Amino acid sequence: MTSEGKVKYIKVVLNLPLNQSFAYKVPAEVSSRVKIGGKVLVPFKRKILSGFVVDKIEREQSRGNLKEIIKVMKDFPPLSNSFIELGKWISDYYCCSLGQALHSIFPIQETFRIQRSKESERKTSAGQKFGKLSSRVGKNNESVSFLKEKGVFLFKTEDNEKRKSLYLPLIKKTLEREKQVILIVPEISYLPILEELIHSYYEGEIAILHSRLSSKQRYEEWRKISRGEVWLAIGTRSAVFAPFSRLGLIIVEEEENSAYKQIEVPRYHLRDVAIKRAEVEDFPVVLFTASPSLESWHRAKRGIYKFVEFSRNDGKSRQVRVIDMRKEKDRIFSLTLEEEIEKNLEEDNPVLLFFNRRGFANFLLCHECGKVPRCPNCDISLTLHLNGKLTCHYCGYEEKAPRVCPSCKGSYVRGVGLGTEQLEIEVKKKFPKACIRRGDLDIINSSLLYKKLKSDLIEKKIDILVGTQLIIREEILSYVSLVGIILADGLLNLPDFRAGEYLFQLLTKIKRLMKPQGRLIIQTYNPTHYTIEALAGKEENFYEREAQIRKDLEYPPYLHWVRILLEGKIKTKVEETAEALREKIEGEEIEFLGPAPCPFAKIKGKYRYHLVLKDKNLSSIRQILEKKLNPLFSGIQGVRGIVDVDPLRTM
Repeated sequence: MTSEGKVKYIKVVLNLPLNQSFAYKVPAEVSSRVKIGGKVLVPFKRKILSGFVVDKIEREQSRGNLKEIIKVMKDFPPLSNSFIELGKWISDYYCCSLGQALHSIFPIQETFRIQRSKESERKTSAGQKFGKLSSRVGKNNESVSFLKEKGVFLFKTEDNEKRKSLYLPLIKKTLEREKQVILIVPEISYLPILEELIHSYYEGEIAILHSRLSSKQRYEEWRKISRGEVWLAIGTRSAVFAPFSRLGLIIVEEEENSAYKQIEVPRYHLRDVAIKRAEVEDFPVVLFTASPSLESWHRAKRGIYKFVEFSRNDGKSRQVRVIDMRKEKDRIFSLTLEEEIEKNLEEDNPVLLFFNRRGFANFLLCHECGKVPRCPNCDISLTLHLNGKLTCHYCGYEEKAPRVCPSCKGSYVRGVGLGTEQLEIEVKKKFPKACIRRGDLDIINSSLLYKKLKSDLIEKKIDILVGTQLIIREEILSYVSLVGIILADGLLNLPDFRAGEYLFQLLTKIKRLMKPQGRLIIQTYNPTHYTIEALAGKEENFYEREAQIRKDLEYPPYLHWVRILLEGKIKTKVEETAEALREKIEGEEIEFLGPAPCPFAKIKGKYRYHLVLKDKNLSSIRQILEKKLNPLFSGIQGVRGIVDVDPLRTM
């Protein structure tokens, strides 16, 4: 038993939704190894949890009989002061506990034995490992000069090759200054292409960080970074927390991509966390985009971001044609699209037809009583598939499609609406000699199948590719001369105020990535909608119109929104909790929307209500959350309260 004089006391934060720290004793034999920001194992109730040390306290400040820590995690160097400051900001801004924020910064829970060669432990100058850049990058690249300044730079370019070439001098110049670099992309599929590009000029090792790494792989990459063995990391969202000690630049590709918003606690947005880290550690952030998010466009207009636009330099324009489907006889193929497909088939050019709805038909309808089979777990109609099953694409529930109506026993039961399975059949009827392939999650459900699809397209074994957003990727579109959007209205009319923005960004991405001199044909029943008109004309018109609508309606980015989502298995309890929230807020000087059922009011057996608080000052909303709503959440049984700051989805 250690003497009382040799025992220290610490405060520890845990990965729990509890916005407080917990005091523990530190045995004398490990006292010297306990540091602020260090990771420890501690007893908590009947469990053993990992936590971060956030303070050392005197004995007289503690109360009661404190438990001792179990272990100091010696293989985890303490989080730096800058990471702790970043964690406090995440906790404050995104309304989560400090423990949850710090565990998102450093999510590794266990240690592993990692064998390292002596060569890998030598800390060499990364700048010396960058090879000579080719002429495609340019001798006096305009992007490098901005590295002398601090702040946020929004680089806009539609030229895909140009934007990649801009990465190289930015990375090279930063490494030459003995500073480290993080390059962040929205999807794992981007990483192999970028890794190959950078390795063609950079001889040093690159750390790769993404969610599909095993715990051991993640630990190994983290350890190499923290030991100074790697100076450059590329990865997805969580790569922003790479433990570099001399970070000099963060590059974010496709800053507008919704994948950068985390859906679990803490619900942070990668872009804003990257900017905050840069502010804390004093270095620039470069955001790349072809069609900026309205938030970034707004900040650039106000001068908060420094905006730089690079013109497309391939000298070849992609043509956009908008087809008014109200004037067409065929509900799937306009005369223009049909003619263009025939022309491309004759020239042996692959065609891509996009429709973002899986299955054969949207739902099954009884034409006698009007009943539609719905998912018992979700408040959503079941999708009819060719295999004769009705499927819920939210929870995975399946049942056999009935031949007669279960309600009225009527025999006139038919599928209504269009899905990719039906579209594939119609394409085969229209173009019987063409080799047609479908690319959606029902067919392409593994990386091997996706690679096979891609190789078949490259080898021209596919004439027409029918698919969903799964195939809207550079390695697919770069081989396509014609893209047909079967019906743009499905995405345009989603029950989300950002629907127009998402459609605009998707169509801009398709236009940017397809082959030079390609054609994009957009079929729609609303050809005069400003989202579609702007794509075929001046793209700035979309932002100006969308911004004015958002301003008039007091939508983001003109006001902060905080969405409170309530979920529970008993509908009346959820409704009662929603009403209690409304009563708590009504007396406060703040605007709010709801509470109301979500557009998808029941998902996976849980009823869903939401309420949106809105104010120019986010701190005002946080005060109400802490004073009025958080105590209410803790007292609810059977209802889960979720707080989402700056939500990207409201469905």
